[in-house]
Amino acid sequence: MRLTFAIFLLVTFTTTFQVGLGKAQVPVPVSYLDSLKWRQLAAEAGNVTAQFQLGQILDLGLTAEPNQKEAANWYTKAAEQGHVEAQIRLAQMYYSGEGIARDLTQSSKWYGTAAKAGIPLAQFNFAVMLEAGAGVERNLSEAAEFYEKAARSGLGEAQISLAMLYARGGGVELDLNKALIWLEMAVAGGASVPKPVYELLRANSAPKQ
Repeated sequence: MRLTFAIFLLVTFTTTFQVGLGKAQVPVPVSYLDSLKWRQLAAEAGNVTAQFQLGQILDLGLTAEPNQKEAANWYTKAAEQGHVEAQIRLAQMYYSGEGIARDLTQSSKWYGTAAKAGIPLAQFNFAVMLEAGAGVERNLSEAAEFYEKAARSGLGEAQISLAMLYARGGGVELDLNKALIWLEMAVAGGASVPKPVYELLRANSAPKQ
């Protein structure tokens, strides 16, 4: 099966952190923002943004050799606090086995968590895993639900996948007209749709004369 993975490169860091030291909230001076040591201090104090950013630094090897095992540790801490980008990156790592043991159950868990938070990419990838029964019990109707959520956000691959479910009646009632509608939306959005599939659907969903 194929999942579309987002490439999480280093994003713009925030200019301040609030580091929890007991009951005190200590603002971090801007001059320390590029300090791995300070960012790690913030992460260890429970700052979810710092945890995610520290994971990125380690993941990408921005200050030393990449350390994806340690990156996964910080992504996990951030993911458990609800950081959706950390959840998606962690799901990717578990799916591919980057720096950690490949675990499709954990991958589907974190994609599912981010999907339920409304992230289209996660909704699509979770739907792919549901459709294939990869790391999660196969459930075509639930896969269709998440494909549709992602499709409605404009994600072309989700629109195509949803169209294919309608075309064969997988998890939804067979409906060639709906299949064609979703394929046409994908085409309009610039997605690549196999021409024979598109033409076959157009021919079979056309109104009877």
